[in-house]
Amino acid sequence: MLAAATFSMGNKRQLLDCNKVPICMMEQKMMSLHGSWIMSRADNGMKVAEIKPALASLTPSIKVYLNDGDKEPDFLIQGDFRSKRFVISQRTPGRGDVKIASVQKESKYANSTAFLMSVMTDAQKYLLTIDPGVDAAFVTALATLCDEIFNDKQGA
Repeated sequence: MLAAATFSMGNKRQLLDCNKVPICMMEQKMMSLHGSWIMSRADNGMKVAEIKPALASLTPSIKVYLNDGDKEPDFLIQGDFRSKRFVISQRTPGRGDVKIASVQKESKYANSTAFLMSVMTDAQKYLLTIDPGVDAAFVTALATLCDEIFNDKQGA
């Protein structure tokens, strides 16, 4: 579940688990040309990653920089963000980009129950396919943030 601050300076989100315990914090940088976001730990506020969308290119992508001081992105997210189908790859030296997860939005027209639920609750369902050994919470947070960046209600 995603919780948003009602009155705050900037765009802040909190990812919650099923018991409504915060997993991570996501905040859009105020003075950013690219609409960058900072992801931090919920328990101590320590910065985990910086997420930088590349929206101006012909093929939009999102670069994820872990808090390790490296100038090269650690993860790359590419795909069709409008139809909510994208792939998360980890950049590894010598091996290039290695796919670690794929994300796709479930069609609200897949069946009548899904359609009624989406109309009544405005809920969106995603299918995340995460490779073994990959941090599922981190991938879920990235997928959630991609949805926030390319939110339908913002005209994306």
